[in-house]
Amino acid sequence: MVDLLQRLFGAAETADASDIHLTVDEPPYLRIGGRLVGTRDPRLTEEMIRQAFEPTLKSGNLNLYEERGYVDYAYEMQIQRPDGRKRVRYRFHVYKTRGMMTGALRRINLQIPSFEELHLPPVYEKVVTARPKGIIIVGGETGSGKSTTLACMVDYINEHWYKHIVTIEDPIEYVIENRNSKINQREFGEDFGSYPEALRAVVREDPDVIMIGELRDGETVRAAVAAAETGHLVLTSLHTASATEAFDRILYFFPPNEENSVRQNLSSTLIAIMSQMLLPCVDGFADTAGVKRVPGTEVLINTPVVREYIRDKDKEQDLGDLLTGELGGDLLGMHDFNFSLKYMADNEMVSRQNTIEASLRPEALRMQFKGLKV
Repeated sequence: MVDLLQRLFGAAETADASDIHLTVDEPPYLRIGGRLVGTRDPRLTEEMIRQAFEPTLKSGNLNLYEERGYVDYAYEMQIQRPDGRKRVRYRFHVYKTRGMMTGALRRINLQIPSFEELHLPPVYEKVVTARPKGIIIVGGETGSGKSTTLACMVDYINEHWYKHIVTIEDPIEYVIENRNSKINQREFGEDFGSYPEALRAVVREDPDVIMIGELRDGETVRAAVAAAETGHLVLTSLHTASATEAFDRILYFFPPNEENSVRQNLSSTLIAIMSQMLLPCVDGFADTAGVKRVPGTEVLINTPVVREYIRDKDKEQDLGDLLTGELGGDLLGMHDFNFSLKYMADNEMVSRQNTIEASLRPEALRMQFKGLKV
């Protein structure tokens, strides 16, 4: 059944699909431009899926799958293309559905794109170079490009400075080769047994930069803050819809009696929160730029005013006002999603209708399109 993966990986390359889904009693599906599209393959049996996946699973990963019902790992293989053989890499999430093996496969570009190639605003580069220590959080929902943005940041540092970079990932998605910096990438299940264990050890590995794949619990947040306080630059991601919602998400990890100390620690260590969402390009821009989706962004930079809002529980609820007020509205600095979405529509990157559908505040965006003050 390696032939099944060969065929699907080839189809994904041709269609520039981001994901492949394999489910029992369904044909394979590809996610193309954000939409799921069924293939013409026959419906899959569990045996077909097992035969496809088991050669890709190391014994430790297979044990994890059997024990907890899912496992994440990365896998590379050579596929045959009309123009020759090509190496491809995927992040596999193999999980059980009604007791049967199922899979969601995320395609990973082997070449790490630059900020410009990702169509990220200049503030992303500005934030990475702002301070040698502190925390930068990349937020967004599943499939919003967080992992790619983190890899881009790491590779930017790798190209411009002489640093020791240690990553803690589950799994390693982008394999980053040393340039000016020295990089050690550590993978769950292969190089460490638990996130707490890896996070306790990482500060003893003489890093300048630590990349943590995801802030997944209170212990991870504590470790990230502690690393930033001891002089490290920490890059990480968080599942959150917007930059301002990130604080609610982080505080959710902690009991109420710890809330004030968490606020104080974050206010002093945070550099910025950059949230993003991917939107389909209009055909003309897609043909010119060579991409199918571009990111809408929201950026909150920890200025003295923002720091005050983070520390004060009553003011924190109004953080969004800073993004839309005098301090916000600049792709070189802080801005909210609507500013970014309007910019993309005005520059014919994304259709106006798609930006309105994606907006967290669609009525306010409609008013901005009409030239009215929100």
